Amino acid sequence: MKFFSNFFANFYWELGLDLGSSNIKIYLKDKGVVVDEASMVARLKKKKNGVQKILIFGQKAKEMVNREPKQIEVVAPIQRGAIADLNSAEALLAYFMKLINEIPSPYPKILKPKVIVGVPGTISNVQKRAFRSILSQVGVPKVVMVESSILGVLGSGFKLDESGGVLFLDIGGGKSEASLVSMGGVVVSRGLEMGGDDFDISIINYVKMKYGLFIGKNTAEKVKIEMGGVIRGRDLETNLPKSIHLKSDEIKEATALNVNRIVNLVKIVLDEMPTEMTDDVLKRGVIMSGGGAQFPGIDKSIEEEVKINAMVLPGSYFGVVKGEEELLENKGWLDRIKLVSNLSER
Repeated sequence: MKFFSNFFANFYWELGLDLGSSNIKIYLKDKGVVVDEASMVARLKKKKNGVQKILIFGQKAKEMVNREPKQIEVVAPIQRGAIADLNSAEALLAYFMKLINEIPSPYPKILKPKVIVGVPGTISNVQKRAFRSILSQVGVPKVVMVESSILGVLGSGFKLDESGGVLFLDIGGGKSEASLVSMGGVVVSRGLEMGGDDFDISIINYVKMKYGLFIGKNTAEKVKIEMGGVIRGRDLETNLPKSIHLKSDEIKEATALNVNRIVNLVKIVLDEMPTEMTDDVLKRGVIMSGGGAQFPGIDKSIEEEVKINAMVLPGSYFGVVKGEEELLENKGWLDRIKLVSNLSER
């Protein structure tokens, strides 16, 4: 058995991982996207032997928000694109890796996974080490970290051998990033610790101030996606259930400051853009990706302010894992990105 273990030591089954503030997405080579779940866990508040037992993972944990019993708390271990709770993040990833390991596959179970993981270009080396740490703890010996903006550009259909640059805007759950990407490398990148989750908070505060009604985060997210509708919550004066109808114009009013901050982020990158890339950006426009980019009208707001076309391409929600798929299918591209971006594999 030891002979076979040693023989297979240099062989791996390959994954693409997008561990975001709101969602975790995992691509398995030859199988496609096999995980698309909320990046949340429900755990006991009380520690036993210094550890909080985790009970529920993913979407089911998210559905418990504002419904959980008093002895349970729901937490998001990834916040603002970085690991905020190491133990919970490790448990979340271990849970989904276990599920993936149970998927029928042509690869022998003795093989270890090799993972390409997308990370924000603005996170620190300390945070990169945290990502490596949790991946190592769940049995991933080979990790390649690639900036999410590069992966998003590849996932949007652009090729590494194309000349010219792309202005890429990724609006995640807790972090937004605007980057100029060219030939497999990042020319300029600026981040903003704000994303789609902050739109939800703005709606919650707006409804509270205007109608004296408290609504939960899941309700705010739903009415944001639908750009209005009937919402139900708790009247802050009577403490009784109450429902109101929120109009699309009110959603726009509630989130106006959030949209303005993202527009300003794009302006900052354009201000730092090399003159030689102006023609590229004018031709291609602003390529948008991430869950927050699905917010209706945000592309038009960018166009009105910067006078450049902005577009959300089909499938952009899975942009990062689609980019990881491209790299796993084209090893030469991965080698090139490693060279251009000075990446290491370990």
